[in-house]
Amino acid sequence: MRDAGYAGSVGSAEDAGAAGGARDIGETGDAGDAGDAVWSRLGRAGAVLAAAATAYAHLAAGGAVDPMSGLVSDYALVDATAWALVGGTLALASGCLWTAYGLARTDPLRSAAARVLLLAGALGLLLTAAFPTDPAPGVVSVAGEIHRWSAAVVFTALPGAGWLLGRRYGDAVLRAVSAASAALLAAFLAAHPGSPFADLVGGPDYYGLVERLLLAAEMALVFLAAGHAGGGPTPTPEALHHKLGKPQILGQ
Repeated sequence: MRDAGYAGSVGSAEDAGAAGGARDIGETGDAGDAGDAVWSRLGRAGAVLAAAATAYAHLAAGGAVDPMSGLVSDYALVDATAWALVGGTLALASGCLWTAYGLARTDPLRSAAARVLLLAGALGLLLTAAFPTDPAPGVVSVAGEIHRWSAAVVFTALPGAGWLLGRRYGDAVLRAVSAASAALLAAFLAAHPGSPFADLVGGPDYYGLVERLLLAAEMALVFLAAGHAGGGPTPTPEALHHKLGKPQILGQ
């Protein structure tokens, strides 16, 4: 009987500890409180500003860049739109950084891999803004090479981050947008001049359009990912016990 009472008191202590821990975590914001929601809003604002700046660049260019066969980076070579494109690129980089920071605060363990990819994407965006592309038809300078490979990092890192976060939080929309981004990246690489498949699929005639769709998908991806930067899911009992330590046995 004494053993049964002892076991019951242990179970009661664990249940009380877990319940109290859940209240504490909900109140202090370890799983995300109202204060942490600011990182989500900042991340989303970065994606929205990037989309608005890119749209403005398309409208203000006045036909200087062909949207079907010209790259988005070419707007940085037009005096009227260079500031908008650079500003939009920096805004999207900030969206990635704020999202990664919010995830680090609210879900530091399980979001680690996604945060690394978000930081890689942000770094790639900063480099593409700092090192403009070369005028068509090819890359002939060191700055142009840095721009090209930095853009490659962006286009590959962000879909990976989105997919990981979509699985982590059960976000089917984020997973779908991430998969669409990966598919558009494959289509862009196949259609890009210099690809062995470019002439076969007529890529030079429309690869600029594919890149614009890819960029739009990745902006949407950052916007959706930022929605999870303000707080993670409710912690499991195991996570609560790990945080609170081993519960004390009643009567000791």
